[in-house]
Amino acid sequence: MSDTPIYTSKSTVKSLWQEYRIYDNRVEFDTLFGQMTVPFDHIERISVSESEVNGLIKGDLHLKNFRPALKLDWANFLEHVVLDKSEGHIRRVLFTPDDPEAFKSALDEALTRYREKQTGRKG
Repeated sequence: MSDTPIYTSKSTVKSLWQEYRIYDNRVEFDTLFGQMTVPFDHIERISVSESEVNGLIKGDLHLKNFRPALKLDWANFLEHVVLDKSEGHIRRVLFTPDDPEAFKSALDEALTRYREKQTGRKG
């Protein structure tokens, strides 16, 4: 595993002073409860979602594709990232990086590179 992050989300009050990092083969969450690692092989989908509160005000209950989720910070109240996993007890993680769109973009690029490497090894 690489020791140098590709992208690091600064710890801010939005993230409850937690840090979120993207590496070349995984995402790491430094949380108040310890470190959580999600290997790229386990990532099904990543998206940016508006505040749950804003959705409720508009009448959107966010029930489409509902999964119970682990919320690492203020994700209910702010624009946040939704990471869906294929394995583990927790299949959805919601978190608020300093810039959700930039985090998603960096993760999409890293996932593409990783998956291309994996396909090249098999073929």
